[in-house]
Amino acid sequence: MMKLPAFALLAALAVVTAGGCRRTVEPQFAERSLDTVVRCGVVPCDLSYRFLTIANADGSQALAAIENANVNHFFALDEFTGTADEAARRFIERFAADHACDTLFVPDMRYSVSVAAAQRQVDTLTVYTIRRESYTGGAHGMRTTEYHNYWTEGGYELSLSDLFVGEELPRLTGRIKAKLYERYGAADDEELAQRGFFPEAIAPTENFEVTPEGIVFHYNPYDIACYAMGGIDVPFAKEELR
Repeated sequence: MMKLPAFALLAALAVVTAGGCRRTVEPQFAERSLDTVVRCGVVPCDLSYRFLTIANADGSQALAAIENANVNHFFALDEFTGTADEAARRFIERFAADHACDTLFVPDMRYSVSVAAAQRQVDTLTVYTIRRESYTGGAHGMRTTEYHNYWTEGGYELSLSDLFVGEELPRLTGRIKAKLYERYGAADDEELAQRGFFPEAIAPTENFEVTPEGIVFHYNPYDIACYAMGGIDVPFAKEELR
């Protein structure tokens, strides 16, 4: 993809190609769901997923590529090329195998894993969101959110290198920290660390969401701060990216 400054690319994505020589096939989503119980060693696990499949994925190569990418992301697979149902079966089998040796069990103890997807169109992008909630032992459960931004016509996922070029990306770390300093009343990295952050881990993340207003970088628990801080969003308006 042509490298443009972030603000220029975001503006370009909002422009509909003139001339009508090619019409983008818009994705039509349908929910595929499953609720089941998986045995993890001696511990039962309530497994639930709500996957959004592209019902008209056969309408274009771009949509087929987005569907395949979504399947891999949602079911945590790598280079899988089957259907969502096949991916679900593989996911369940692998999950059970990964926890086959779990032997710690007390009455009424249950694991739980829930995965749900959402989507929305932002100009010429399809933004796909995956939310995971799980408890598989330990002191607490885990909640994460991940974003995937696809150019609908081209059928591929945007990365930071598509949005930021040259010195823009290295400079972005300082700008992200500046927003966190202001939000949490910190003067520097040391004070940010006192508030529960890991300053050395703070950097632009590929887990970002393109919105009508700009870009939001999302950090899950433990990415840049302790669990108690929860998920952290750092938004940038289009005007800030100029």
